[in-house]
Amino acid sequence: MKKIIFSLLLGALISSCNNNNLMETKMEIKMKTKSYFIHLTSDPKINPSAAMMSIFTASEALKQGHSVTYFAAGDGTRILLKEVIENLHTVTPHGGGTSEISEAAKNSLLEFSKNGGIIHVSEGSFATYGVNQDNYKEHLIDVSKIFWSYPKQLIEESSKADIVFSY
Repeated sequence: MKKIIFSLLLGALISSCNNNNLMETKMEIKMKTKSYFIHLTSDPKINPSAAMMSIFTASEALKQGHSVTYFAAGDGTRILLKEVIENLHTVTPHGGGTSEISEAAKNSLLEFSKNGGIIHVSEGSFATYGVNQDNYKEHLIDVSKIFWSYPKQLIEESSKADIVFSY
């Protein structure tokens, strides 16, 4: 009888230790996870490096399990235009002048969107280029969801982030 009670107590102790370790592991993962805000205002045709780095940084942070908001404003909104992102290779030596760098940037942004990355765009900035909520599907790459935003949302979203990158 003593052996049975001892075995039960030992089992309960081991189970308790395993649950504590599991809870500690979950807490460690949660503590390591950050929220990122990636802001692109640079014109991708003038500064393609900034545009590509913003996309690849956002994509990598999401792959690492962080929450990521990508906010394109000003001239940076142009990165979502099909004609711009598909032709980045024409304005940069990165990628050896082949279309591979353009395809990589486009695919990364599409994957980012598909896998839960949040994309905000400046509605006012897009209006400058003749793009709006009624015609955007004709002009933009097919990201999963776009939040049409203004400076109010820029401030709200960036203030939630642990880490901010601006390109």
